Amino acid sequence: MSEVISQWSANIADWNRSGLSIAAWCRKNSEGYHRFLYWRQRLKELGQSKPGKFVELRPAPTPISLECNGIYVHVTPGFDARLLEDILMLLKRR
Repeated sequence: MSEVISQWSANIADWNRSGLSIAAWCRKNSEGYHRFLYWRQRLKELGQSKPGKFVELRPAPTPISLECNGIYVHVTPGFDARLLEDILMLLKRR
């Protein structure tokens, strides 16, 4: 996480704990009101408006398509590996 994002995450958290309006918090902390609004929205879009929040990222499973001698096999995520093995053995014998 960049230093700026970390700082603004801390600023937003401080404002939330303060109970102050945004304008009052900005005056107290010598911060620009519109800059505060920008960063609050930006962090919300990044899903980082709360410090310490982690999101697990996993690669999206993708389907597999096989073609051999005009025979197509389309395998989607979560397929039955045993069934695919049986199909391939059957095609091999053909």
